[in-house]
Amino acid sequence: MSQKTSSLLKNLSVMTLSVGFTQIFALLLKSQMPRILGVEKMGIFTFAESQAVLFFAFLPLGLTTYINRHVPPKPDHIKDILWTVMGVQIVMGIVIAAALFASLVFRGIDTLTIMVTMILGLQFAFFTFNRDILQNIYIILGEISMVSRLNMAVKLILVGGSMAVLYTSPSLVGVAIMHFVSEASSGAYLIYKSFKHNFVRVTLGAPYLKTMLKFSLPFYFASVLNGIYGQIDITMLERLTTKIEIGYFGAAWKIIGIGLVLVPIFQNLVTPVLSQAQGRADGSFAVLIKEYLHILIVACLPLAVGLILFGDTIASIINGPAFDVSHRTLAYLTPVLLMMYLNTFVGSCLYLASSGQRLSIIFIIGCLINVILDTFLIPWGLAHFGVGGAGIAVSFSTFLCESYVFFAMLFMLPQRIISGRFIWNCLIIFLPCWLGIFFHDAMIPIPIWERLLIFPLVIPYAIVTGLLTRRDMQEIKTLLAKKRL
Repeated sequence: MSQKTSSLLKNLSVMTLSVGFTQIFALLLKSQMPRILGVEKMGIFTFAESQAVLFFAFLPLGLTTYINRHVPPKPDHIKDILWTVMGVQIVMGIVIAAALFASLVFRGIDTLTIMVTMILGLQFAFFTFNRDILQNIYIILGEISMVSRLNMAVKLILVGGSMAVLYTSPSLVGVAIMHFVSEASSGAYLIYKSFKHNFVRVTLGAPYLKTMLKFSLPFYFASVLNGIYGQIDITMLERLTTKIEIGYFGAAWKIIGIGLVLVPIFQNLVTPVLSQAQGRADGSFAVLIKEYLHILIVACLPLAVGLILFGDTIASIINGPAFDVSHRTLAYLTPVLLMMYLNTFVGSCLYLASSGQRLSIIFIIGCLINVILDTFLIPWGLAHFGVGGAGIAVSFSTFLCESYVFFAMLFMLPQRIISGRFIWNCLIIFLPCWLGIFFHDAMIPIPIWERLLIFPLVIPYAIVTGLLTRRDMQEIKTLLAKKRL
């Protein structure tokens, strides 16, 4: 295990602990919203979130890619560009907010949904700016602990405020406002910190703007398409079904979202290291990709098995009995969760080592495939599975699209990553998902204590199948020994 990999695992453990802490509080909110608001209002909230994400996918302008490529090798460069980046993001945020509002009015969306969507749009604007720009910069600069503490504080504000709203005067607007307040607080602190450390050089002009846009715009189109691609399913459900179906799918997707919390952490931690390796052009870039991808695949196995075994129990605790229909959808979404982990990592590598134009082609084709599949499969899912069947159909189409994107991106990497061993390891982590889907009805009656006895079998399964090698176990042992010292 290389020194870079050991450092990555150390930083990953720090941020994972902070995420674990925040998720304990977040689960309180996630478990109360469905119970208090009900299926239809949760459908409105899910739709509003989807529209906010869809429109504000246009916000970053590809500037994140510029930062990831140019700041890790030369950290002081952030002082040259941060003021310009902030100004551009404010202008884009205003334009996007106006476009979102106009779109909702033109489509005849009701007033409540428009209000919730606009507030969540502002929240997601701050979230995107915080995560992709400000937090990304501080992670590159090694401020892992600060970012972790800030995320914990933001989550406490969100959960505490939203719970107060739900138990005093429950409303979608009130909960949406607390989402905005929590992210705006984070943004205000990071901006204050940036000024305090003299990262912001206030000028009347826009230094480096032309240079940044010339580099970033090809990637901007790709990132926008990626954002659209990720929200197509909710849009198609809104077109072809009801808010009830969106509510059921949203309940299952919320559990998947909990499983996705490590995606931005892993992405932010590996990107600076990979950027430095790519800049050296000494062959270490491909070596690190293979190391990190193997770590990710191994980590995905217990995640998949845990969600298959305990997904219905977790969903019952969080969503309540009114959303039991969504449990089957959650099982079908488990392979999608794994594909999203893999695609996020490979996509990060491509943003560092390829052109935005080629990525855009992948996402355009992916969007078209997704729309076509949803158009035919959603009515089939409703007819075949009944209530909640639309979400199951969406799970099929999303997995097929994610698989296409994954292999298309792998073939775009400048170094060969695909091998027989790699394909085998991928099959190993997806096999429990497929078995869990096939035997879903038979597994539901199994008591929790018996499932708890099954879960540890993931270790011998990984060893017997060769996913976890003797070398891997020795490296893990060595790393743990170093931590004790």
